[in-house]
Amino acid sequence: MLARGRIVGRALVAVRRSSSDTIGSITYSGGQATEGQGGFYGSGGARKKKESVEWNSKAVAQLEDIKSLQAVMAQVAELEEAIAQTKDPLAEASIEKKQTIKRLMTSPQTVALIESLEMGGQPVWGLSQSERSLVKEARLKLINC
Repeated sequence: MLARGRIVGRALVAVRRSSSDTIGSITYSGGQATEGQGGFYGSGGARKKKESVEWNSKAVAQLEDIKSLQAVMAQVAELEEAIAQTKDPLAEASIEKKQTIKRLMTSPQTVALIESLEMGGQPVWGLSQSERSLVKEARLKLINC
């Protein structure tokens, strides 16, 4: 690097600095480049979370719960299809099937099953898109019963 020059006679003489003079003044996030420290923002644990994160086993879906909900929803779909095929929606058979759907969806086992597959009003982790939509559909049917 060239430092300020000084005038000697009429000529400007440039004085060269050593490279070690300029390296010591280079700074960047975290420290001096020559000392091998520093780097990215938050390196060295400055932004590390202080408390430990606890695992919540209820946040992940269980295969048995999914299979049970699929079986319940298959029964409901069969009953709804039978109701749709009935010519008279006020027939005694249709009313009985609607009551069966209501009993099936509001049973304590089904409610517990739906609640085990939801967390914070949303389906839990580990579900495929079709399984997520099944859980949402089951919740809507439960609300509408």
